[in-house]
Amino acid sequence: LVVYGLKGAWTRHNRLVVFSLLDSYQKTVILKKNLSTEALRCFKVESQNTPQKVRSQTNTSQTSVSAGPSPISNLQSSHAASMLQKLVAESEANSMVFIEEMEGTTREQKLYGVSACETDDVLQKKWLIELVNSQVMLRGCETSGYVIVSAAKAKLLQRLHMPVWKNRSLVSKTTWVGSFECMQYYATVDAGVPSSSVDDVMWLSLDNIEERESMIISDLPDLVGSGHSVGGVVSSTVGATSDPDSAPIQLQRIVSRCGCQFYYASFGENVDPSNLEEVPPLPEDNDLWEQEVGVDCFTLTHHDLDICTNSLQYAMILDLVNNLLLYVEPRKKEATNRLQYMRFQLQLCSVEDQREPILVLQENIRSLLSNSRRLEKEAYVKHKQYLENPDRGDYLDQLHMLDNQIYEHKEQLNSMNEELTMMISCFKETQIIASRSRQRASSHDKGVSPSRRSEVCFKHAQWRLTDADGQLGISDLILSNFLYSKVAKTDDSVEHLLELGYVKMSNLLPNQTYKVVLQPTEMQSKIPLDRQCLLRIYCREKAPVGGISIKEHLEVNLVPITIGLTEALYKAMLKFFFPGRDTEKGDDHSEDEEPVSSSNKKPFKQKRSATFYGERDDIEKMKERADKNHTFFSIKIPEVPLRVSYKGKKDKNIEDVHELSLLLSTIEYHNKTWTWLDLLMALKNDAKKILLSQAIKQKLLKSRNIPETDNQPQEDEKAMILLGPQHLAGGGDKTLKKSFLSRMRKDHH
Repeated sequence: LVVYGLKGAWTRHNRLVVFSLLDSYQKTVILKKNLSTEALRCFKVESQNTPQKVRSQTNTSQTSVSAGPSPISNLQSSHAASMLQKLVAESEANSMVFIEEMEGTTREQKLYGVSACETDDVLQKKWLIELVNSQVMLRGCETSGYVIVSAAKAKLLQRLHMPVWKNRSLVSKTTWVGSFECMQYYATVDAGVPSSSVDDVMWLSLDNIEERESMIISDLPDLVGSGHSVGGVVSSTVGATSDPDSAPIQLQRIVSRCGCQFYYASFGENVDPSNLEEVPPLPEDNDLWEQEVGVDCFTLTHHDLDICTNSLQYAMILDLVNNLLLYVEPRKKEATNRLQYMRFQLQLCSVEDQREPILVLQENIRSLLSNSRRLEKEAYVKHKQYLENPDRGDYLDQLHMLDNQIYEHKEQLNSMNEELTMMISCFKETQIIASRSRQRASSHDKGVSPSRRSEVCFKHAQWRLTDADGQLGISDLILSNFLYSKVAKTDDSVEHLLELGYVKMSNLLPNQTYKVVLQPTEMQSKIPLDRQCLLRIYCREKAPVGGISIKEHLEVNLVPITIGLTEALYKAMLKFFFPGRDTEKGDDHSEDEEPVSSSNKKPFKQKRSATFYGERDDIEKMKERADKNHTFFSIKIPEVPLRVSYKGKKDKNIEDVHELSLLLSTIEYHNKTWTWLDLLMALKNDAKKILLSQAIKQKLLKSRNIPETDNQPQEDEKAMILLGPQHLAGGGDKTLKKSFLSRMRKDHH
């Protein structure tokens, strides 16, 4: 399928509609499958290492096959013997030892989504879709404006794989592999008026989507416009307008032409082994580490990115990532707990005892389904009668009553269907355990397992942070070997991991003392560039409690860093990432202050004169504040050597330092309820307390021209403190006496 000029939109409304339709379709398919006569059909799984055929052949064919060894086993044994002889011959002939090449495996080959989609168990290539000159509009839930993603060429391939075993059940496996060429990102420069409609969207012209072979200026608009590089503005008119309120919407190219690949592995509903020609073997249970099998995974890879955003566009991207792209269906924890409770409940029952409640529940669902269909037919007839006689008000009342009954029947049908699905799953699981003689079923029940994984990886990226107009630069940020992974688990907990290989930040503000803001102090020469890790952030979240997110553990690991900061850049960056905060009052913020303490008085004053709807607005505001707060159980940042340079606002300041070697000791927090801004302010204040004393000490030593090495203990004194005087060569007692007498003489003089 080839599509030309596609235009699409993905908003909050579209997301709700799509997920509702998918949920309804899945429930209908599962209900039809659960009510079939083959739902409780028994099957037998042999404990073999090779895939087995379903027992649909005759007895004579089975005896003939089992009479002699398999030709595959003969081939494997002969191949193994030849390989062993070859290894022995090579070891006798050559005594050289080869080391592992560090460049053998890249970061992209270790991604879960790539490995899950590149397996060689493909049964069918089902769909191949190509898009030419397509564009998609993305609108978030919390911010105004929108983002348009365009691609000159896009290819999407769907493949069906062999079913895999997941929690002792066969599930289907489907993979999607896509690639985008000449991909670009556009975003609105101004916030504009919030709207959920797609009529006010400024779509891109064909000239801004197609791949350009050359950058030759051939027309007057090419000379007047902003070009096709990153940061260029696209609008329907060139130049200023007489009325600023009627100015057209301006789109800015925030990511220039690049390539992108994505991999998505989806594991669907359970598969009946009797319908398969070959049943894959069950995984072995003697593995020391459990392998992650049957987990939905999405992987996005970029090679080279050239980005340019202002503060509003940055907030829009975060909103899209959190609320549209990484949206996870709720209520997974409740379903997991119910399934686990039913497993323990059915362990005390035999297979026949489990079959009877399932049959009873199936009959109840069939009866409820027939009543629901009868009510739907009555509602159809009553609706037809009302259309013929619109003056009859009793027909309308009866129609409303039938609609309410149909809705109640559907809700009851969905709940009973979920219970039946869990009972059938536990019944089949019991069959597998009995066929394999697994008496250790309780030890294999996993309390928590991954349910979804998301990964983002790019090789090299250059990000320019601009002012509100989108043109004046604030800073340039260069990132290499970026990897972010998010793992959602069945108990609604989430694990985040961020790794960064290299970073360099430059100051673009005018008249600045230090142009390089951030870079590693020294690179590890023995490790290749694609394997170096400068920053590692790990965060483990629990399910929210009372609307407040729970961060169970947060740890940040960082290599030695060189910092060259100015006060002007600090305020500009704070305004970029937190535009609603007053930068002048930010320095007086203390870690002991409550996040919402400054706004506690306003709701009580407003409630005296507020109406009922006003109180509801106050409650909504309280909910929004609860959404922004986070409870941090444990935060740890190990010590980091720093080389710091700082320049204040004035020409001469006491705070000004130049290349001071400091040591940021380990920082830990426990049981804190903060926003992310509160956490950053607490880190800032504690880092000041730790580093300020070291900076003052070194400045005083430099002002007195005292070398820093005199303030440090000598090497022999260090050894004596660590090992003791008896372990020192040449007699530790004499050294101790000499050092003691020398100190006495110095004190006497």
